[in-house]
Amino acid sequence: MLDVRAEVPETVHFDDLGDQLRLAAKEPMRGFATGRFDRSNITVTIDLDDMYEGVTVLGFAFTQFAMPVIGSRRSAIDFAPTPQLQSPAAMLPALLRRSDGMVCLLAPLDSWHEQIITVDQDDQGVHRLRWGWHGDLDRVEEEFSTTLGIYRGLSATEVFAAWRDELDTAGELVERSDDADPVVSHLSYWTDNGAAYWYRTEPGIDIAGTLEAKLEELEQLGVQVGSVELDSWFYPHEVGRPVVDDGYLPDVPPTGMLEWLPRPDVLPRGFDGLGPRLAAKPLILHSRHISPQSPYLEEGEWWVDWAAHPVDQDFFARWFDSARSWGATCVEQDWMMLAWFGVRQLREVPGRAAEWLNALARHAAEAEMSLIWCMSTPADMIAAAGLDRVCAVRTSDDYRFADDPARLWHWFVTVNRLIDTLGLVAFKDCFFTADLEGATESIDGDEHREVEALLAAMSAGVVGIGDRIGRSDPVIIDRLCRPDGLLAKPDRPLAIADQSIFRDWADSGGICWSTTSSGEWLYVVALHTADTDAAIVDRFDLPSKMLVYDWRTGEASPDMVIDIELGRRDWALFVCCPLEERGGRRRSLIGDASKYATMSRQRVRYDGETGTCLLAAGEAPAKLRWWIEGEGVLDR
Repeated sequence: MLDVRAEVPETVHFDDLGDQLRLAAKEPMRGFATGRFDRSNITVTIDLDDMYEGVTVLGFAFTQFAMPVIGSRRSAIDFAPTPQLQSPAAMLPALLRRSDGMVCLLAPLDSWHEQIITVDQDDQGVHRLRWGWHGDLDRVEEEFSTTLGIYRGLSATEVFAAWRDELDTAGELVERSDDADPVVSHLSYWTDNGAAYWYRTEPGIDIAGTLEAKLEELEQLGVQVGSVELDSWFYPHEVGRPVVDDGYLPDVPPTGMLEWLPRPDVLPRGFDGLGPRLAAKPLILHSRHISPQSPYLEEGEWWVDWAAHPVDQDFFARWFDSARSWGATCVEQDWMMLAWFGVRQLREVPGRAAEWLNALARHAAEAEMSLIWCMSTPADMIAAAGLDRVCAVRTSDDYRFADDPARLWHWFVTVNRLIDTLGLVAFKDCFFTADLEGATESIDGDEHREVEALLAAMSAGVVGIGDRIGRSDPVIIDRLCRPDGLLAKPDRPLAIADQSIFRDWADSGGICWSTTSSGEWLYVVALHTADTDAAIVDRFDLPSKMLVYDWRTGEASPDMVIDIELGRRDWALFVCCPLEERGGRRRSLIGDASKYATMSRQRVRYDGETGTCLLAAGEAPAKLRWWIEGEGVLDR
């Protein structure tokens, strides 16, 4: 371990890093903030000369949804790719690959919110990294320290696993089960940004009537949802926005809430009048940062900047008590990045952000509720690994946010690599299940609905639809879940594969490959995200010989390689199944081919010793698809 005292910044050559870096204060320190989060005087410079000319850097930006950013010795990292996506020039963790193929992960082992990695770069590219304390930290006590783990290997898989093992050994990871939580076990209906009814109703109908009619329609289609999300339209903001029956609000003003109470103009009878109309479905309630204009500031002591935060974290207990009484089972804590960057006092002293997140988890446990992180920074995501009440983490920006949805697809699977390492599951955001045929408005459907549904199904977490009345496709929904809403999903979130992880979303060098699994069954998803209209040919090498089933064509063959050619924004799903020999012939169970996740443990389990399938309780007998040598693909 290289132990660098805070008052003695040093430059370290990459090959001299060892297995850890540590910054510690020998005595209490005061007044050393620089006024810029991504500029600090308390840093260690990591010289990349020893990484050779071909070094590539993938970072998780210290901003909403841990936006992935890529640079190299020949290209600078862009921390502000669009006017809507602006991040401090800081990241955590960072993954490096040099020209000889060696991969290195720089990842925190403690004090997630207090340490950052920044870059020294010019138009020619990245030259050095700086690791240390962020520039808003202004007061620490004696022996306060931060530790950065340094992991080297031949692949991203190897170094992420080493980091996870060290976190697990230190007790920073917790076991969690989602089987009893309807938010992650069953299909849900959402009204957030991107959904049809975000600040909007059907003409001539109020919001309660609109949602009631939508749930009734889904019932008539044979679709059950396990929960309903009510977004920020249900409570008052500093800058109010009407709920209208025509048009769509494109902007999301980042103003804080005034009170976490139902708006009289939107829910005149409050939740008492809403619950029965939604068939008493469990609710997911949106929450955000607090406005300095909130009447809450008349109570107790507050930190006030351009957002406000209570000094006493027990303030939030009332929210969970209220939510429980309103029929909620989950709180979606949104705008976490703005809560962090909107209140400087949260950043001035170590541990304050962690106290806030720990308090949310504690109050959620007392109210027997779960939490969803939304717009969280990578530090919030790492903290969630130790909080068993966090049932899922949003890992890409809002649905329909980007001009090119491929940016969000790549974002989703890349950040999933981080949260999968941490033992968490993902939420892709809501999506539409209808196509654009017969559409009269943008909220009527999506030409990429199959990709959106596939990615959601493979999140291993929350799957939420946001369709307009009359615009739900039961065929797409059937690929996600049973009629009672029980999701068919893998064990872990779909995440970008090693061969694609250092490709930018628009990289024309190849297809974006991602994988996840249900036990021994491996799902491989290929996405054309490159900035080209030309078809791309690529291949994926399997870890062992398996049956490769092409979900879209229904064809199967035992192989170790997947070769694919995709046109612009096209996709493919391959189910890679274990091969076994019985009666002198090879065979393989593919599973329920009507679902994206054909072998979801929630529905189907296979006993390899007896060669029989076990169906979950409540599962109706269904035909399962097999491949048998000499007979091909068949249902039985």
